[in-house]
Amino acid sequence: MAYLALYRKWRPQTFADVIGQAHICQALQNSLKQGRISHAYLFSGPRGTGKTTIARLMAKGLDCAHGPTDSPCGECQECRAIANGSSLNVIEIDGASNRGIEEIRELREQVRFAPVGAPYKVYIIDEVHMLTPEAFNALLKTLEEPPAHVVFIFATTDLHKVPATILSRCQRYDFKRLNHAQLMEGLKTVASAEGIAADEAGLAMIAKHAEGGMRDALSLLEQCMIYSEALTVETAADVLGVAPAEEIRRFTENLLGKDDKACLEQINRLYGSGRDLMQFTRDVVDELRGQMLQLEPGQRQESFLEAIRKLSDCAREMRYAVDARIPLELAALELTAKPKQEQSLPSEDINSLKEKIRTLEQQLRNLSAKETPREEPQRESASVRKRPSGAGDQERTQFLIDNWEDYLQALRSERLVQCAAFLCEGRPVAVQAGTAVIRFPRERGFHKASIEQPKHREAAERVLSKFIGTNLEMECVFDDEVSPEMTGSHQQPEKREKGSAGITQVNEPPNASKTAAQNRPQNEPAAENETVQAALKIFGGKVVRIPDASE
Repeated sequence: MAYLALYRKWRPQTFADVIGQAHICQALQNSLKQGRISHAYLFSGPRGTGKTTIARLMAKGLDCAHGPTDSPCGECQECRAIANGSSLNVIEIDGASNRGIEEIRELREQVRFAPVGAPYKVYIIDEVHMLTPEAFNALLKTLEEPPAHVVFIFATTDLHKVPATILSRCQRYDFKRLNHAQLMEGLKTVASAEGIAADEAGLAMIAKHAEGGMRDALSLLEQCMIYSEALTVETAADVLGVAPAEEIRRFTENLLGKDDKACLEQINRLYGSGRDLMQFTRDVVDELRGQMLQLEPGQRQESFLEAIRKLSDCAREMRYAVDARIPLELAALELTAKPKQEQSLPSEDINSLKEKIRTLEQQLRNLSAKETPREEPQRESASVRKRPSGAGDQERTQFLIDNWEDYLQALRSERLVQCAAFLCEGRPVAVQAGTAVIRFPRERGFHKASIEQPKHREAAERVLSKFIGTNLEMECVFDDEVSPEMTGSHQQPEKREKGSAGITQVNEPPNASKTAAQNRPQNEPAAENETVQAALKIFGGKVVRIPDASE
């Protein structure tokens, strides 16, 4: 008889032989015992966890001479034919190589024929997720209403690729990875039956690298059998190309002990001996995780977390690295370099630097205390402290006319630059009955309309009330709307002169003119200069003079 691989030779022949999937075996056995046979089953899970094996056991239970039964005899003709793959009633199809619509059409034609010498015809489609969308669509109707003698069993490792229309027509069973104890149980059984001298540590290393699949574990065991008659941890390490556990623990200690030289030497030694550095990195991460989980609550875990995070990133980068040593060496240097940088200065130098920092901070505080306040706040406080000499409208009017520029400066100090820019085009006329009348030239209608907006007017009135010392509202008028009733007889006589158009104009107070003249260039109108300065302050611009064409 031709040689059989261990995973084929030791494939479970009864439900009782299956390791690690007791929940699925129990459900299927109950289904067979009670005669509740579904027309379609879907087995999903990682590779090597028993999907195809249990599908064959299900087929045995359906077509056994004593069936349907939850305990197939394994001795009848149909059971033996299913076991050796020669049964005409159990058709296994590889979904990866028979994935087109033509193969599914052929399958639809075959399901109409009755089984030969058995009650059921079982179709096992492995890797069903590889079928094309068209093939799935062609299978839908047959899958939903197959002949009474047909049972479909699908197996897949990528469940998310199976359409929902297929999932909804099947009984779904999810296979799980085998844990370490279950893998060790299976390996010990096979090693003992095959006469392999295997120690516990060697089997444990195989179980660790099987990634939860019994088929992978048996394949690795078979490799070790071929390599050496006795299975030891060194033999398993050589076959798997991984570092022994002692090397992993030593590297972990050097990493946490910040010994960069020892880490680099160990990496080069492992690389030179042909070890798989990517697997070595994963093993180190597992070792660090195990040590971290053994820490008592409250113990510092930062060094473990940082090392696990850095080495996990390193393992991903090593897939694309030309030299696998480089990412691991960089990660080791980064993990060991940080504490050394912190300790690069002696403690005396660190204390000296701290003392210098404290001295500089004290000097900065002293300079801040001695610094004189800015000119604008002084001007604001001085103007606010002024108050009209009397409590009547005449005194308030004269005070506002004489100190109009100070009021505009108070607006700027309150960061109401826009209000100051609008009001600099106007001049106070009178304060009467709790209202301050401000006149604007007719050509400055924009400024008048802007300051009359509630958000600007209310802010200007608030500062004005604080400036005068009493609550005041603000009324804006044009020059030609100023009436004698607004000015009143309580104002001091002002010089009036007739313009060219015969309109009586009220001259500005000498203080206001003098102050405005000081704040503007000689060749630029006062109102325009104030507006430009306010805009420059708001938007952070600058004035650029363009030469005249005649210059």
